[in-house]
Amino acid sequence: MLYTPPRFVETNPDIIRELITAAPFAMLISSVEGAPIVTHAPVVLDEAAGKNWFAAHVARANPHSAALGDGAEVLVVFNGPHSYISPGWYQEASVPTWNYAVVHLRCRVHVRSGDDAQALLDTLASTFEDTGQPGHLSREGRARMLNYIHCFALEPLQVEAKFKLSQDESKIDQQRIVTRLAQLEDENAQGVANLMLRNLAAGFGG
Repeated sequence: MLYTPPRFVETNPDIIRELITAAPFAMLISSVEGAPIVTHAPVVLDEAAGKNWFAAHVARANPHSAALGDGAEVLVVFNGPHSYISPGWYQEASVPTWNYAVVHLRCRVHVRSGDDAQALLDTLASTFEDTGQPGHLSREGRARMLNYIHCFALEPLQVEAKFKLSQDESKIDQQRIVTRLAQLEDENAQGVANLMLRNLAAGFGG
């Protein structure tokens, strides 16, 4: 469960999808005998697998692969832009905080093998290859690679999106924060500023 005060809940599927697409290097989190196990891996949308399903893989040598069997559940975390917010950026000095956007997906694992695994790897590769082609390996080479890779589709069961972007502050203070963030030469700060500008345009804030 992700702690999310109501004002920070994001439910717009287009906005959630935008963050997931922009931040595909996700965290896969499972529980094994009461202890958490985490893997960082690319997770991308794979509409061919199912509506709003995802494609992912881990190395077979990774102990986490044993917990990602068919029907298992896994938490997938996508981290969007985030930035420190100084207390001096408000009209009246406040407290330091952090603005950020994050999406948590509770998913069911569907293991892929053979041609289905090949197709899944093609989806992953074509997402990141500049040419849109599934890598430079031959089909035979990719088939051999499958001996070392655990491939699976992810079916979302629950979506939680938290966009903490100073919605509880006045529009004036939100704009002041946006101005300060925009002055920083930092991609995350710029990303938070853009999300805040969208909220301001939608009328968030007092």
